[in-house]
Order: sequence, then C-alpha cells, then structure tokens
Amino acid sequence: MVAMDEEGLRRIVEGNVVVILGRRGCCMSYVTQRLLQGLKANPTMCEVSEGFAVKMRLRHKIGKILHGDDNTSVALLFQAVVIRGKLVGGFDQLIHISNELLPILKISGAL
Repeated sequence: MVAMDEEGLRRIVEGNVVVILGRRGCCMSYVTQRLLQGLKANPTMCEVSEGFAVKMRLRHKIGKILHGDDNTSVALLFQAVVIRGKLVGGFDQLIHISNELLPILKISGAL
C-alpha cells in the first residue's frame, strides 16, 4: 500500500484501471484485493490516513449542505473500489454486483 494525499490519490485513480482505496490497516481492503486478484484483475491499493478520511468526509458534508449535492461519492471512499475512474463501491457493493463484475472488468480493460 502507498500513503496518499489528495493530489496523489487523484493521480493514482486516473492512472490505473482498478484501484482499491482504504484506510491505513483496513482488513477489508485486503479482502477486496484478494477477490479482485482471484478474478485476474491487478488492483492498485492506496491507503489513506484517518485524518485524510475525516477531511474528505467533512468536505462531502459541506458540499452536500452548501450545494445540495447528493451525487458525490466522497463519503463512500474508504474502503472502496474505483474502476476506470468510476466509483463502484466497497466490498459489499462488489458482492451485490458479483454477476456484473467480470463484464465490468473486461470492458474496462482490467482483464
């Protein structure tokens, strides 16, 4: 895992097909990594500090209050999977879309 700041996180997400974002030491990030590796995808894992996660959640809440923006996904960032820049969700969401995950990974070029 690589420790991230906001700009570094953006560059990693934009520069990789499959990215797992998680808090430092999050066991679910590793579970998600094993799931994706089992499907032959090679995810890039990024870890963020607790302070960074709190800052991003606060920014989400402020944006939601000021702009009424319910579409932002920042609150879901940690632990989450991003495929070709699109936030898919956390491990629980991957399980819900398990039938669609392989086609999504093939279309994205991860397989």
